[in-house]
Amino acid sequence: MNYALWKRAAVFGLAATITCLLFVDFCNLVYGCGCQSLWKAFATYCNIHHGPKHCPWCTHGGVGFIISGGFVLATQALVVFKGFGFALLTRFGIALALFPSVGGIAAFVVGFSLGYWS
Repeated sequence: MNYALWKRAAVFGLAATITCLLFVDFCNLVYGCGCQSLWKAFATYCNIHHGPKHCPWCTHGGVGFIISGGFVLATQALVVFKGFGFALLTRFGIALALFPSVGGIAAFVVGFSLGYWS
């Protein structure tokens, strides 16, 4: 097996794990919906259960959450595995930075398309 590929896979795995662990907290940061960390109440206090507005990511069984998270993970994988000439540690930093940037764009698109802020 290719040792460089294993190192890239480990870097992607770490970036993806951090992203997945914090994605629910990011949901609340963007939408103010009440979602909490995975190790707390998760979506127990999300506004999909009460209130006039419904979190765009948690609505429809979490489809928006899955699609947005998929975009984030795909861009992280692209940077880590493709590399674009960056050192592995730099790729890791870029992958982590893609979480709030790509996640923010995806959150805006989903939230705007569902009329969350109107």
